Amino acid sequence: MDYEKLLDRLYSKLPERRSPPPPDIPPLEVVHVGVQTKVRNFKEVCDVIMRDPRICSRYLLKELAARGAIDESGVFTIYSRVSTQTINQLFKRFLDTYVKCKTCGSYQTELKRQGKVWIIRCLACGAETPVKPI
Repeated sequence: MDYEKLLDRLYSKLPERRSPPPPDIPPLEVVHVGVQTKVRNFKEVCDVIMRDPRICSRYLLKELAARGAIDESGVFTIYSRVSTQTINQLFKRFLDTYVKCKTCGSYQTELKRQGKVWIIRCLACGAETPVKPI
């Protein structure tokens, strides 16, 4: 057989390449109360991306160089006025760095610590990727 025919036959038997489904991550509900900025659905969003709210809040506060806290009801309060656009950009950067799998692009990952190294383990493809400590 001809090489080209064999190659075409191989490609015809391969499954279609599928892109990962878009994540069903709800948008952050940002509200400004005086000088404070509150994210109402912070705990729910962290539950969807399977991350501890303290880790996500630590990242955001470090990037903003601000103080903040999470109350019992899951509302994240930043003790300075921050624009909604800035919070959404930082949250997207957090998702790309600490949630999204670098190999397959899935958002179904878990973040675990092995010694001093933080590792993202993908639940879809099984890849493990080290990331910068938070």
